[in-house]
Amino acid sequence: MRIFQWIFPISLAVFLGVVVTAQQGPGGTTDTLNQPPCALPGAPAMTTVATDTTGPTTPSADKAYLKDVMNYMMMPAAAGVWNAVATVTDQTGVHEFRPQTEDDWNRVIAAAVELAETPNVAMMAGRKRCVGGEIPAAFRADFARKAREITEAANIALIAAKKHDADALAEAGERIDVACDECHERYQLLDDDPDNNNNKVWGTWKPKPGSKAAKPAVPPKAAAPAPAKTN
Repeated sequence: MRIFQWIFPISLAVFLGVVVTAQQGPGGTTDTLNQPPCALPGAPAMTTVATDTTGPTTPSADKAYLKDVMNYMMMPAAAGVWNAVATVTDQTGVHEFRPQTEDDWNRVIAAAVELAETPNVAMMAGRKRCVGGEIPAAFRADFARKAREITEAANIALIAAKKHDADALAEAGERIDVACDECHERYQLLDDDPDNNNNKVWGTWKPKPGSKAAKPAVPPKAAAPAPAKTN
């Protein structure tokens, strides 16, 4: 099992003799709401109440670390999409699960809405990871592109859920899974996990004291062109 600093872990395939295949992607059964938050200090409280002349003046302000956004918003929303369509094999045979009632579909719609909007929260300027700090400016556009792909995949799931189309919902879940993995490949840093991430990022993160992980290598700069010869 892969264990992430932020989430979307792969779920166990076999548990107590029951095999569960979530057709929209792995990890949907993992509860992340009980995970501990980032241990770094959070944003200070603004005690001034907003009025016409005082209080907050900016339209948005990031308060949580990206790990917490992923654990408490992104993963529960993704699980609501991934778990909606599943195939379960046990001692009695193969069982297909699909949303059946309006309430079932409404829960999927709610999860898809949250999943479509959460990447917008993750992309807010100033948002920090629990490990590694902010996404460096040189990588912001790429990070935003990968986060936006999650939004677009979730929107397809939302459209499918509104149409009560379970097959399309399963296909959308696969796209969500791929989008999440591609973002994690580059931007999810783990302490003491050199094999997965440390050699894939850009040298701005330093391991904690005593960490087994080596500092990631900085990509070499391109060699300067040789001066032109003159006769």
